[in-house]
Amino acid sequence: MSDRGIGSGGVLGWFFQRLTGIVLVPILLIHLLTMHRYHEHGLAWESVTRLMSNPYWKVLEIVFLTLALYHGLNGLYAIFQDYVHHSGWRLLLFSLACLAGLTLLAFGVVTVLSIQAPELAGAAGRPGP
Repeated sequence: MSDRGIGSGGVLGWFFQRLTGIVLVPILLIHLLTMHRYHEHGLAWESVTRLMSNPYWKVLEIVFLTLALYHGLNGLYAIFQDYVHHSGWRLLLFSLACLAGLTLLAFGVVTVLSIQAPELAGAAGRPGP
């Protein structure tokens, strides 16, 4: 494998991979401890929707989703750079991965933004979940 050096742009990818990994750990813990509370009847959807009615939680979840997708796509890019030797295949595979990532990001953001607390959903004339 050839030495790409600092000027190749690989250092920024390496740095952001580590940075997003460090930032994702506390956000993941916050997400797990607040959103995945189980009660005797399973996951409490009402408590999740009540939390998600706060714009700060929505921003945190969108940041979490964005960082996780970036971290995953950056890792895939490194894997494709290392193991896919033909540049055309590398471009095709990474383009498909980016398209899938952007699609997941769009669905995730729409889902997070559309969640309303049950009392707010009833007030808007829409039935709750």
